[in-house]
This record gives sequence, C-alpha cells and structure tokens, in this order.
Amino acid sequence: MKAMRGFNLFLGLLLVIALSGCAVRARPIVYMPPPPPVCPEGYYWTSGYGCVAIPAPVVVQPEAVYAVSMIRHLSLRSCPSSQCGIIASLGRGEQVQVLGHEGQWTRVWALRRGVEGWVASKYLD
Repeated sequence: MKAMRGFNLFLGLLLVIALSGCAVRARPIVYMPPPPPVCPEGYYWTSGYGCVAIPAPVVVQPEAVYAVSMIRHLSLRSCPSSQCGIIASLGRGEQVQVLGHEGQWTRVWALRRGVEGWVASKYLD
C-alpha cells in the first residue's frame, strides 16, 4: 500500500513537472460593434434609433413688430381689399404682429385668435 502511494505521488509529480512548462494564453475579448449602415442623404445614424432625419435648421426671425387695433370691430380680411371676406373682427386694444404691408393694408397675425389676415393700416397704432 505504501509502495502504491509513493508511485501515485511520483506520477503526480511527473504530471506537474510536465505541465508546468505549458501555459494557456487567451487574448482579451474586445467587442467590436459592426459599422453603422450608410444612411440616405438627409439622414444620420444613431444607435438605438437607426437612420434619423436631420432636423431643419432653426431660422431666427428679425425683431417682431407689433401693433394695436385702435377701433372696435376692426375687420380682419382674407386679402388686402375691402371686397375680401372677413375672417374675424378684432377688438379695440387687441395686439397683432405685423407681417408685411401692401398699399394701405397691413398683413397681420392676430395673436389671441391664432389667425393671419389683412387690416386697414389706418386703424393700427
């Protein structure tokens, strides 16, 4: 029994010596994502969403010009003529944003009502 234990010890020692010169080397695992697909013109790639449309550039408007209605029931018309249909009636002191002029008419955006139209320039302050 003692001889068998010695023999097993000897075989174990030989195995350790034989394997001690061997080394297993593994390269570090590095994840390389696949390259993004080519998006059509006007789009860009973003992970998680894919090809996304490039947003329109922001246009900064020049300083806005505002005016106030000087009379009650100022007609907001669809075109710069008294023959055009009335879209809304503006009250005295109602604020509008001036968008342009044509003759004696002013194109405005009625802030409170959210509509665009024409008013006679002489009734604006």
